[in-house]
Amino acid sequence: MILNHRIARITVGILLLVLAALVLLPGLTGFTSLDGTVNARLAVINAPIDGEIAGPPARIGTPVKGGEPIAAIRNARVSRSVLASLRAEHGTALRRISALERERAALVRLRNQLGERLEVFKSATIASLERELEILRKRVEVAEAQDTVAQVELDRRQQLESRGIFTRKMVEAAQAAGAAAGGEVEINNLTAELLEQRLDAVRQGIFVLGDGQNDVPYSRQRQDEVIVRINDLTTRIAENRTRASQIEVQIGEEDRRVRSLEAATVTSPFDGVVWSRNIVSGSNVVLNNEMMRILDCRDLFVDILVPEVDYDEIYPGRQAEVRLFGRSEVFKGQVQSVKGSSAVVEMDLVAANIPETDERNARIRILLAQTALNVDFGNFCQVGRTAQVRVSKRTVRFSQWVESLWFSLF
Repeated sequence: MILNHRIARITVGILLLVLAALVLLPGLTGFTSLDGTVNARLAVINAPIDGEIAGPPARIGTPVKGGEPIAAIRNARVSRSVLASLRAEHGTALRRISALERERAALVRLRNQLGERLEVFKSATIASLERELEILRKRVEVAEAQDTVAQVELDRRQQLESRGIFTRKMVEAAQAAGAAAGGEVEINNLTAELLEQRLDAVRQGIFVLGDGQNDVPYSRQRQDEVIVRINDLTTRIAENRTRASQIEVQIGEEDRRVRSLEAATVTSPFDGVVWSRNIVSGSNVVLNNEMMRILDCRDLFVDILVPEVDYDEIYPGRQAEVRLFGRSEVFKGQVQSVKGSSAVVEMDLVAANIPETDERNARIRILLAQTALNVDFGNFCQVGRTAQVRVSKRTVRFSQWVESLWFSLF
């Protein structure tokens, strides 16, 4: 037989050695995983308001751009009672301001009229007092002349008395007449001083009233009351204007709030593709309920499992090669994270299932470099496809393999 020949046996042996080398070489030169899965994160889009979906939302598999509308919500049941109340209160404040301003204007006119009346009366009083003062000054002159005549008559009688012509009684009568004339002069002088004081007071706006003169105190009192009322109205007008301004600000805020609850346009937060949706045109939504999910293709990654004995050889930052089953193209990647077998699996919202294992396998996440996969929205960026990942070893450490074997045996 042909296998009995020495050359044939040698050839078969060489082929077996080559086959064994081919089988062992990938494990010696690197780490290979055949159960990788292309994965990406999902963004959950929740309803911003209560309402009804207006128009057809974006379909599953539709590529969307960042900021592009993907759904519209209309809410016809928004309560406007607070807005209506604020507007009514604002209108009331404005009408109150107008009424108070009209009342203040009328009081200002009344104050001016009272002021004019007071000025007229003041002028008339000054003129009257000046005329009385002139009359008194004339009376003072007359009284002084009469006092002079009385003194002359007294002197004459005293002289005649000394000669025995006039009696003592006639001299005393002349003395009494002189005293009366002097008193009249003094009274007139005092009255003139009093009138001068009143005249000075009136010129300064202070009226020293006599009997029956009640017009000036009434006008002045009435004018003071009007001024107090005007000041009170000015304060109330300022308060109402401040209140109207505050209500106007509240109306603006409430109007913006109502408009935000009446309608809302939901936009995509980034470039991606609609992965799933829970709404259709006309369906009702509730605030913060999930509407749809958007696939984030910006950062694609592959999760793989490798024996935990190689944990120290695979660390973040190491380069990796990824090939999708069914495609010959090789994509570059980089180790993003490494977790032990007992580590809790992260609860990220991802599109594909994370590999599960009951063995002692480390969980490796490979971040793919930016390629055409990141914009392949029509195929959901190839998310969910099985991928083969290889991380090359820098050196083949036989000594480490022998030490591991020795540790296992002994």
